[in-house]
Formats: sequence, C-alpha cells, structure tokens
Amino acid sequence: MITDQLVQAFSWTLIHSLWQGLLLSVITGVVLMLTKRSSSVMRYNLILLQLLLFITGCVFTFAWEWQQNQLQTVDFLHLQADNIKQYTQTFISYFSANAPMVLLLWFVLFIAKAVKMMGGLAYIRRARYKNIYSPEDFWKNRILLLCEQLQIKKAVTLFESGYVKMPLVIGHFKPVILIPAGLLAGLPASQIEAVLLHELAHIRRNDYCINLLQHITEAVFFFNPGLLWISSLLRDEREHCCDDIALAQTKNKREFIEALISFKEHSNNYAVAFPGKKNHLLQRVSRIIHNRNNTLNPIEKVFFMTGILILAVMVTAAGVMQVRTIVKEEEHQEIAIQQPVQKPVVVKYKKIKPVKVVREIKRVEPTETEEAEMDREQVILDKEQALRDDEQEARDKEALIRDKELAREQGIRDKERAQRDREQALRDREQAVKDRMQAERDRMQAQRDREQAGRDRAQADKEREQARRDMEQAKRDQSQANKEREQARRDKQPQ
Repeated sequence: MITDQLVQAFSWTLIHSLWQGLLLSVITGVVLMLTKRSSSVMRYNLILLQLLLFITGCVFTFAWEWQQNQLQTVDFLHLQADNIKQYTQTFISYFSANAPMVLLLWFVLFIAKAVKMMGGLAYIRRARYKNIYSPEDFWKNRILLLCEQLQIKKAVTLFESGYVKMPLVIGHFKPVILIPAGLLAGLPASQIEAVLLHELAHIRRNDYCINLLQHITEAVFFFNPGLLWISSLLRDEREHCCDDIALAQTKNKREFIEALISFKEHSNNYAVAFPGKKNHLLQRVSRIIHNRNNTLNPIEKVFFMTGILILAVMVTAAGVMQVRTIVKEEEHQEIAIQQPVQKPVVVKYKKIKPVKVVREIKRVEPTETEEAEMDREQVILDKEQALRDDEQEARDKEALIRDKELAREQGIRDKERAQRDREQALRDREQAVKDRMQAERDRMQAQRDREQAGRDRAQADKEREQARRDMEQAKRDQSQANKEREQARRDKQPQ
C-alpha cells in the first residue's frame, strides 16, 4: 500500500510540475521585460527565486499527493460541468491506473540523464589530475593578488593543463583553475587576467553549488520545457554577473572583449568559461558594448504568449464551469424548496374531511384574477430576465471583439518588435564581425611591430658591433702612425 501511494504521489508530482513550470516561466518572462535596465545581479536573483519556487512547489505537491487517497479520483481544477467533468475523471483515472508505467518511462530517461551527468563529473575528475603543470611564479603571485582584490578567502590553485581545451573551475572547498597549456605564454597578460577574474568571480559567488542543483533538477524534470528555459536563463545571467565583476576590476571593455574573442578562437567547442547556446558570445559582447540586458527573442516571445494563452484558457474554463455549477445548484435548491410546499397541500387534501379541505382551499388558493396577475408579473419578469441576458450576451460579444482586436494589435506590435530585434541582432553580428576583424588586424599589426622591433634590435646590435670594430681599427691605425713617426724620428737622427 505504501509503495502504491509512493508511485501515485511521485507520478502526479511529475504531471503537476508541467503547469507549475508553465506558470513560473510566464512570471519569469514578465520579470525579464520589467528588468531591462536592472543589474545582472538582480535579474539573476529573481530567476533563481523562480527556480527555488518550482522546487518548493514540487515538494509540497508530493507531500499533498502522499496524504490523499490515490485510489479515488478527485476533481481537477474544480471543473464540474458534465462533459468536462467526465473527461477529467477519465484523465485522472487513466493516469492513476497507469502511474507505474509513467514512473517506469520517467525512470528510464532519468537514468540516461544521470549517466550523462556522471560522465561529466568523471571528466572533471580526470581533468583535475591528468596532464597538469605548475605555471610560472609570476602567475602564482598574480592569482593571489586577484583573490585579494575579489576578497576570496579560499585557497585557489592555478594549473596549466594539457587535457582541457578551455579554462575550467573545479571544486568548491578547494577550488582549482585549469588553463589550457600554452595560453599563459601565447596571449597578452591583460587578457589572461580578464579571464582569471571571470573564473574567480564564479568562485566568489559559489556558483558551483547552484550549478550542481540545476543539473540535478534538470535531470529529474528533463521533460519540463518551462523549467529548462528558466534554467538556461539562470546560466546566462550567471555569466553576465561574472562579466560585470571582471569589468569592474579591469575597467576596460575593449580588453575584456578581446579576451572573449581570443579564447573563443582558441577553442571551437568552448563550453565552460564561456558557455551558452549559439551566438551566445555575440549576445554577451553586445550587452557589454551597449550596456543593455538581453530581452526575449522571437521564439521566447512565442513561448511566452502561448503560456499566457494556455493559462488563460485553463482559468477561464475553470471559472465558467464553476459558475455553471453554482447556477445549477441554486436551481436544484429552488426546486427542492418549492416541492415541500405543494406536497403538504396534497396530503392534507387526502387526509382531512372534505369540508375542512374546502375551507382551506378557499383560504390558500388564489382567485383567477390573482392568478392572471401573477402570470402577467411572471411574464414581465421573464422578459426582463431575457433582456438582461441579451444585454449580457451583447456585452460579452463586445468584450470578445475588443479582446480579438487587442490580440491582433499585440500580434502586429510583436511582429514589428521581432523585426526590429532581428535587424538589431544583424547589426550587432556585423559589428562583432568588424570588431573581430579589427582585432585580428591589430594582432597582426602588433606581430609585425614585434618582428620589426626584433629586426631593429638586430640592426642596432650590428651597428654597435661595427662601431666597436671601427674604434679598434682607429686605435690600431693611430698606434701604427705613432710607430711610423717614431721610426721617422729615429731615421732622421743619424742623418
């Protein structure tokens, strides 16, 4: 019995998580639109709050379902209309009866996700001890200084690694930063420091714990699109927070952007220090340049509007069905109240003597005039009720027309906004390409300048060597001249 209750409770928790994730994703979309100019830390905290609310809601749902009698069907969203109630009862009965199958299907896919997550942990474990080298003393001292700047109390260790292809942070209590071998000597020191500041920002914010919680939640609710979207937004805002911390220390946007591009070019499969979906680097660079937070893209807007529509339909259907149920209950109550009034008259008519019945009928039954008057009043009331119903129906039609018109206008505005966003994204992409080309030209020019400086130094060394040889030759010539003058003087004396 306990096993059946556990299976039923967990299965219904998974099902309820769908509308819970949808509701929280709609709230998250509203939060993103209202915090366009807010700091990345505020946006990150608000999205993290949505994730924690989702987890808390699932825990309470499981506890509530555990306490219920899972063998009995319950009303879903209080839909009491006959046809919808029958449908919901069928839906609930089906999933209650097939809860073990639902749980089995979920468990198979969950094992696949868990194996993938364990593979990632195994990769991190191998990277921690495989092909690592100690960097130069300069970078060891530099990482200590950067930790003091960011007020990090933990002991952070820096290693060069021949196993990883991108910067990587491992561990929480004793964090380790792995840098691909050759990058410390192949890139300018300022760009290396910018990347180290970004990685140290993750350590300072304790992102390792939140990231682990995200992976576990995604493995459990892998089928929930609302949760997966919220989790992806949380990762993006986490990177933005670390970018802001690094920029606050370097105070050089151009240098930090060049560091992003250089490390992106170094690895085509960048996924840890600079993670994200396609064009994520372009979005980060655009945000840093324009100092503007990202908003919903066209696909996310469609998902957001669809979520609002689904929730509105669910709430409206529940409200309408509840109102109809209340009206039917009131009608049944009126019929129940009227029936006891008529039955005693019939019973008295049968039980009492005819004379008493005639007297009672004379006192109770109305006259024909009164009955006609009551009929006229009832007709008037029916006409007034019909008029009110027509007026209400007309108002409902007008409201429906207004809603359709507003929806059409909103759709037009969304299309125009999506077009502007696409144009802006295209301009940002072109600007990023130009910036990357300019950075490449600057790097090539710097390389040529270094080569020219090397040639100039070699030429200067040759000229100094030639000047030294000329000076020695001049000394030898002077000595030879002195000897010739002495010889001439000696030859002149005998003469």
